[in-house]
Amino acid sequence: MPILHPAFFHLLSPELALVCFGTLFLILSAVPGGKDLKRGIGALTLLGLAMALVLTLQTVHALGGASVNALVTQSGSISLTIDPFSQWFKVIFLVATLLAVLMSFKHLDIENAFTGEYFTLLTFAVVGMMIMASGRDLLTLWVGLETMALCVYVLAAYLRHSEKSIEGAVKYFLLGAVSSGFYLYGASFIYGATGSVHLSSIRKYIGTVVAAEGPGAIGFPLAAGILILAVALLFKAALVPFHWWTPDAYEGAPTPITAFMSVAPKAAAFAMALRIFIEALLPLGQYWSGLLALVAIITMIWGNIAAMLQDNVKRMLAYSSIAHAGYALIGLAASGVTRTDRGVTATVFYLLVYAFMNLGAFGLVLYLQREGSAGDRLDDFNGLYRRSPAMAVIMTIFLLSLTGIPPLAGFVGKLQLFSAAVDAELWTLAVIGILTSVVSLYYYFRIVYRMMLHQDAESEGAVEKPRMGFTLGVAMAVNLAGTVLIGIVPNSVLVWISQAGLLGR
Repeated sequence: MPILHPAFFHLLSPELALVCFGTLFLILSAVPGGKDLKRGIGALTLLGLAMALVLTLQTVHALGGASVNALVTQSGSISLTIDPFSQWFKVIFLVATLLAVLMSFKHLDIENAFTGEYFTLLTFAVVGMMIMASGRDLLTLWVGLETMALCVYVLAAYLRHSEKSIEGAVKYFLLGAVSSGFYLYGASFIYGATGSVHLSSIRKYIGTVVAAEGPGAIGFPLAAGILILAVALLFKAALVPFHWWTPDAYEGAPTPITAFMSVAPKAAAFAMALRIFIEALLPLGQYWSGLLALVAIITMIWGNIAAMLQDNVKRMLAYSSIAHAGYALIGLAASGVTRTDRGVTATVFYLLVYAFMNLGAFGLVLYLQREGSAGDRLDDFNGLYRRSPAMAVIMTIFLLSLTGIPPLAGFVGKLQLFSAAVDAELWTLAVIGILTSVVSLYYYFRIVYRMMLHQDAESEGAVEKPRMGFTLGVAMAVNLAGTVLIGIVPNSVLVWISQAGLLGR
């Protein structure tokens, strides 16, 4: 029987608060009422997420860099832990979801699609992500993964009247189900070889075998299990060649959900991958780091090249998010070589700043959305500087940050990742990361050109500015502040996130 820490309910108060709020939203969604009731559920969602964020930050402060095992088996193996690593990832999930909910009000108004289930699914998806960040065994991690994935599948198909939405969601669901099967199949091989699903026990077994007989002695079942499990994790993070679902799912989903999917579930997949590779498979780091470096290179190259060919901005940003997943993978590959937390914390920092700048870019797509138009065509950006100069400048800032231009947050994030690669002597990885960042200027500046210089009859005759709305304006202000301020004064954030290591404990 599992043993709970005496402060179990306090340690997991953010998750428990969200479960309570999500259950309340589900009940309220069944209550007859108009749009005002559904908007009220949206406001309660913001309150619940803000409360969970405050509780998470309080836990970070209370931990002071330490970790607490919240759920332990009778044999002493850890199933759930509360540590700075998990808490900082929870901050990313909660901030991203808060911003996505703020961005949702305008979209749901235009589509006349306010429902309580929308906010319920978002809330429970975050709970799943938080379990993914704190899990210390393969089955606990899987429970979190499936809790998140099932919610996101439904959210991707939320626009039931849209063929693109249904098509993208079905592809996502089918391939996601296959990847979940891969995960369990790989986990079963690992359990059969090591006799445990707990990450610490797996690491101890591998370390003992490698020290006694060398890496070749781990055997085929364990090697196959690791490879199959890695495939499932690469799919969840949308890394090449397991990225096929991403463009269609992102294009078809509601724009706030696309923004959410591009940040929060991706960060959760990286939290899970970092846990497994660092806490369970580090004795084999010299082998899997080379494989992950190769995947990162292919992902950065293909993601940026494919983005250059897109005329739909959501698809362009989808391929861009694939490329950015390749950048984030650099940190994990580097930590496998150096066996230090430098790469881990660089990845955590990059995912945090990526949340602000990518959600901001999708926010501009939402800003241009109007009745009968999703605002995601390049033509929708034509002449935006004349209609709304402030928003054109803000979009340019987000795009410059995504490229990695100083002094914005994206530059600091990429600098941390490339420095980690240099420390690990992964020179090719660092060089290709820099070169592909330069390539990304082309397709990001296609949007800038359209906003600043391109004019056509439609944009010349446009007299009505796009409608912002209060909640979208708040989200854009937060994204802009995060993108600019973290870039200008990154040290305080870097110091906080430096606690989020997995090897220094």
